[in-house]
Amino acid sequence: MTTETHLSPVDWTNGLGLGRVPHGGRPVVALRRHGTDEARLAVVNGQVFDDLPALLEAAGGDLAAIEAGTVIDAPDHQLLSPVGRPGKIICLGQNYLAHVHEGGRGTGPSHPDFFPKWHTSLAAPFADVALPPESDQIDYESELAVVIGVRARRIAAEDAGSVIFGYTAANDVSVRDFQFHTTQRAAGKAWDGLTPLGPVVVPATQLGGVRPDLAITGTLDGEVVQDDRTSSLLFGIPEMLAYITTVMSLEPGDLILTGTPSGVGFARDPKILLRHGSEFEVRIEGIGALRNHFVDEK
Repeated sequence: MTTETHLSPVDWTNGLGLGRVPHGGRPVVALRRHGTDEARLAVVNGQVFDDLPALLEAAGGDLAAIEAGTVIDAPDHQLLSPVGRPGKIICLGQNYLAHVHEGGRGTGPSHPDFFPKWHTSLAAPFADVALPPESDQIDYESELAVVIGVRARRIAAEDAGSVIFGYTAANDVSVRDFQFHTTQRAAGKAWDGLTPLGPVVVPATQLGGVRPDLAITGTLDGEVVQDDRTSSLLFGIPEMLAYITTVMSLEPGDLILTGTPSGVGFARDPKILLRHGSEFEVRIEGIGALRNHFVDEK
């Protein structure tokens, strides 16, 4: 994209992160704090970018390579998914013990239990999300998402800090009847537009590094239904990275959704599921919140 001038260093404190917003008729990556209506263009080597993978590639995953450019408008309702087209979206199941128990399983998996999504699954952090007409069993899942900063293969757990760029929030909305059609989860997890992400990606260095201990809550129509801390993960982020990169390469901008705490609607008696008019918020300490209204697909 075009060269940006009048740059300044970036102060990454107080929840500053990288998001995406329309500007000049195209999406741009911008520096934004939660709760503000303005942002500054994120610039690497004088260039601005339309998506986070390209920016991270140009920066080599290095925070110091990112500078702050022109101030632009960035209200909540205009924010896009902070990553538009990640090469991979890897999601972990059964990664909080209380969630394992509420699903009727006595112990957690012996290895990270992961499954894929694709970029068409992603939705903006404050968008209206369409409920597909094929199911009435659509559930919420609050999750911490990892954003990869550099190419990685066969990374040892102790080297995870060299790979991770940052964290954001996600709602792994699940179509439960399709999820249980077979022993594989993808049919219930990879639906177009059912994974809100954002609002911004905050550097891992600002959130406790590779083992963050952050409050994570999910709120349905004003009632807290999920409440835990990311330190409760069965497989910590270094361990899941070591396992996943044994199997495949990860690249800048790839996402790992780390699993959901207990309190999902499908495990409740009676079940609590997303309906037309439902509002669900995922809030993670230090990152902020994404909040979506769910509406019947037209």
